[in-house]
Amino acid sequence: MVVRAAGAVKEVLFAGAFGVSADTDAFVLAVTYATFLPTVIGSAVATALIAERAKARADAEANLNALAWWVFAAAATCGIAVYALAPVAMSVLFTVSGETLSTAISYARTLSPLGFAMVLSLAMCGLLNSEKQFYVAGMSAFATPVFTMGAIVLFASTWGVQAAAWGMVVGGLAEVVLLTLRILPQRELFFPGGALRASSERERSFWQSVAVLSLAAAVASVSPIVDQVFLAKLDTGAVTNLNYASKVNSLLIGLLGTAFGAAIYPYLSDFAARRDVSGLKRLTWRLAGVVLPLTGLVTLLVYVFSYDIVDLLFARGNFTRNAVAEVGAIQQIFALQLVFYIAGLLAMRVLNAAAAARFVFVISVIGVVSNALFDWLLYESMGARGIALASVLTSVISLVVSVAFIRSALRPR
Repeated sequence: MVVRAAGAVKEVLFAGAFGVSADTDAFVLAVTYATFLPTVIGSAVATALIAERAKARADAEANLNALAWWVFAAAATCGIAVYALAPVAMSVLFTVSGETLSTAISYARTLSPLGFAMVLSLAMCGLLNSEKQFYVAGMSAFATPVFTMGAIVLFASTWGVQAAAWGMVVGGLAEVVLLTLRILPQRELFFPGGALRASSERERSFWQSVAVLSLAAAVASVSPIVDQVFLAKLDTGAVTNLNYASKVNSLLIGLLGTAFGAAIYPYLSDFAARRDVSGLKRLTWRLAGVVLPLTGLVTLLVYVFSYDIVDLLFARGNFTRNAVAEVGAIQQIFALQLVFYIAGLLAMRVLNAAAAARFVFVISVIGVVSNALFDWLLYESMGARGIALASVLTSVISLVVSVAFIRSALRPR
């Protein structure tokens, strides 16, 4: 809650300082590009690490200690790739050119160290979460919005939007430092006896899981890029308006979906490692019984009070009344996504715990194809609102497919 609230305040400050412009569009596109690969790799490593450590505990085998340096190398490679590929990737992915493209590339290269920091911090969070040490892993993410807010307040008048980019970079590196300070005193827990070797079979299994999960995450992460490809074809400000409209949704998804999913995943993995299917099912249904009714109530409140929420959060400084009306309308549509998206997140956690990564990949492919199709059908007639509706419809389809796959994955063999 604290971290997501800080992120919401950061968006309020950003909106007040910079409003809606071609420059803010360029920044949003740059953030989307610069965080794509790190999120894919880091999330896959963290997810696979939790599952593998659960198996190691159940089998009384050594942990995957040899992977530490490989993860560090992957993080460094990720940061370099973000910097080097920015000109080509930005020009190919997004329908922008001229000064806007040059500005977006500049922001993306400024953000490239964030790629290194994100992979490391996500991996370290996975390490802590595997031992049910959620507090520092969760709170470390507080650093990035705090440093970004500080940079906006102190340097927005002189550096412009570039201040927000540097704030994100410093915040990401601060997260790595905080997590390192938490892990170092527990070296014997995570790296018993100082050993840095593990069985080649277990290493191979781990990286196979990372590869499949990375591929699935990469496919799933294409959807926001596809959205922005279509948004870039619309009038100036469409990218930024959708970005603002998605923030309340992102906050609620973080509270009701991501946080619950992160906390419950190690326990689901323990059940799966012990092959306790009944326990896995029981825990899943109990979680769904708490989270989904609450999400339905929140959906109703956001839909009814959408314009008031936008007015309260953003209507100041350079954020105009016309922007309030447009962002409020888009946010109403996004609110309809909450129940389906959060249920889908929980379903994905169950599939990951059940070692059904192939199903996760198929769901990701279906989601991207569905999202692109609905974007194409709706963007001209509805503008940014059509892109939001495409996300809602995609979440519905993905949830239906996920439930069908869970029934298959948990079927007695």
